[in-house]
Order: sequence, then structure tokens, then C-alpha cells
Amino acid sequence: MQAAVVEHKSLFIQGFEAPGPHWLKERRRAAIAAFEQQGYPDKRREAWRNFNAQPLIDRGFQPASAEGGADAALAAAAQLGDCHRLVFVNGRFQAAASDVGELPEGVRLGSLAANWEAHELEADLAARGVEHEHPFAALNTAFFTDGAWLRVAANVQLGKPVLLQFITSEAGATAFPRVLVQAEQGAELTVIEQHLDGGADSLSCPVSELVAADNARIEYYRLQEEGAAADQMAVLTADIARDARVSVQSLSSGAHRARADLYARLNGEGGHAELNGLYLLSDGQFSDFHSWMEHRKPHCTSAQMFKGVLDGKSESVFDGLVKVSEGAVKTDAAQQNRNLLLTRRALAHSNPRLEIYNDDVKCSHGSTTGELDTEALFYMRARGIAAEDARALLIYAFAAELLEAIRLEPLRRYALSLLRRKLPGDVLGEEMP
Repeated sequence: MQAAVVEHKSLFIQGFEAPGPHWLKERRRAAIAAFEQQGYPDKRREAWRNFNAQPLIDRGFQPASAEGGADAALAAAAQLGDCHRLVFVNGRFQAAASDVGELPEGVRLGSLAANWEAHELEADLAARGVEHEHPFAALNTAFFTDGAWLRVAANVQLGKPVLLQFITSEAGATAFPRVLVQAEQGAELTVIEQHLDGGADSLSCPVSELVAADNARIEYYRLQEEGAAADQMAVLTADIARDARVSVQSLSSGAHRARADLYARLNGEGGHAELNGLYLLSDGQFSDFHSWMEHRKPHCTSAQMFKGVLDGKSESVFDGLVKVSEGAVKTDAAQQNRNLLLTRRALAHSNPRLEIYNDDVKCSHGSTTGELDTEALFYMRARGIAAEDARALLIYAFAAELLEAIRLEPLRRYALSLLRRKLPGDVLGEEMP
């Protein structure tokens, strides 16, 4: 493993030796040590038993250049409404393609590389130790060169969403996007993190850190639309203080192989967290969602709903843990995973789990996997609905619960368009919600 560490340092020396404060350099060194201790993941580890990381290792890791177009970002942004927008290509901020607009007083939005000396970064950037739990998070912390930073001051409501767009456009390249979102006490904000098709055989390893202070509200959407030849290994952490609320909605429709590890930690009484995900898989695609929901304090609530639509010879993994720590009384936690298999070649692994060290809690979890309802298909066919349209309607009905939970109308319509691309027939017209 020492050889792998040396190789990564030599390849990504620009990131490892990037300008920055002393505390960040120390965290980069600690991340390298964490990677050296963990090594690359293999199937002998419980959290990786259904994910074959060897192809990622065999393909090698090459740093991405700063060059690349942002046309895909501009096209997608036109469909997502009025947003404060930052664009990153190959992990680096593209000022010319971005449109921050006018920000309210108390809001800071920009690239990390332009704000290394901001004292507000030290408390939360790479400060929670996820690098010791996830080897790709460790690599990101060691080698990221830039990223997005959003900080909203106490009691400020950011009216427009923030759109963070990431494109990896260089063949054979590895990018390490980074996001830090800080919501101070009573702040409210909405963020869309979008990973777009850069048309390249590439690897993206993004890490996103959300920090919600007392009574803060963060509504966070993740859109994974990488190209068919790309792979993504994503990590997101959410730290939630007293009476704060964080909602993370993930939609994954792209990439050859995509994994997302989501960590939510309820650190203060009365906090609430939601982790939801919808994965839409075509032939040959692989999706893996791992969630860790940790209730550390009393009177906290959480909800998780992950749904998958699997076509062709596709494969999915959902592995979710709800952990209720000692003393976290009056916990109310729910976790569900549901999968819809459109062919007999599709395969879904599901493993929802509870780990409870406390009495006086309410926790539930469940999993279902099945095919389209043949009786419903017959009923619609008997009433003149074409077979493909009938299938599309049933698939939409399955996914609608999560699509309709998207509160931003332009984003909801955009998500529906992603679903429509995966469906047979043309019954889902533009007029559908």
C-alpha cells in the first residue's frame, strides 16, 4: 500500500501541495495516512462485499487538466430555473461559465481555492473524520484542488437555489470535486449538486459536507448524470444540530458504475434528517447506495426512502444502517428500500439494518423487490392503452413518490425528463407534474 500512496502523491502532487493554510495541509497528510491504513476496498469488507472496486484500481488514476468545455452545464442550467450557479470542469472552478448573481447580505458563495484563508473553513472542511471510514474520501481530501463553498449567516433565508455543476471531460482522468455547505443558526437554503456527462471515460470522486447549526434548514439535491463510460464514487456527510433539518434527495441515472455513501449525524436534540434516493438503471449499469443514519441525541427523527428501477442486465445495491446511540431516547426512525425489476436479468441487493442501544424508541425498516403488476398491465391493455405506455405509467407510479417530493418545480420537471428517457412509449408528456 505504501507504493500506492507514493504513486498517488506523485501523480496528484499539485493537489497535495496546493496553496492553503497550515491546518488544511495537516488534514491532507492525515488523509494520506488514513488511506494508507485502509487501502483500496475489496469484497472482504462488509461494506464493499457487493462492489467490485478492482476495475477502478486497474484503470489507474490520472489527474485531470483544467481544460474542458462547459456546454453541458449551460444546457442543463437553462432547464433548472433561476439559480446562483457555479461550474467546475475537471474539478476546477470555471468563472466564465458560472453565474453567481447578486447574493443577499450574509451569504458567501465561491470557489474554495479563492478562499483558502477564510477562517470559517477550518471548523468544517475535512474536519469530521470521514476519511478514516472511506478510502475514496481520503483520496479526495488529500488531492482536491478546488471546490464549492456556500456559507449562509444566521437567520438568513437564501431565496434562490444554488446550482453546483461538475463535469469531468478528460478521458482516463480522475477528478476530486469538493463541496462545503455551512448553514448558521436559523439559516435556510437550497442546493442542487449536479454531475453531468463530460463524454469521457473518467472517474469522479466527489465529497460533499453539509453542516446545519441550530434551527437551520438545508434542502439538498444530488443529480448524478455522468456518461455511460464514467464511474463515480461519491461521499456526502451531514452534521445536524439542535432542531435543525436536513433533507438530501438523490437521483442517479448515469455512469457505468456509481456509488454514493451518505452519512447523516443527528448531533442535537430535536434534529431531523431525510435521505431519499431514486436510481434509474439501464442495461449494464451498476448503482450502490450506502447510508449511515446516526441518532446521537434524544427526540430526533429521520426518514429514508430509496427506490430503484432496473432494466436489462443492471444491478443495484442498497445498504442502510440506522444507529440509535445510548441515551438517544424518543428516536423515531424509518427506512425503506423498494426495487422494481423490469427484466429477469436485473439484480437488486437490499440490506436495511437497525442498530439500537436504547429503549423507548420507534424504529422501522423494510425492503421489497418485485416486477410490474401483471394484473394492472392487463387492465390497462384491456382499455386500449398500448403495452409500452402501460409499462411506462406503472413505472412512473412507482417513482412518483420521490419525484413529487421535489419542491422546486423546474427541478421536478427536469427529474421527470430524466425518468422519461429511461421509459418505453411516449405517454409521459410534458404536461405531467
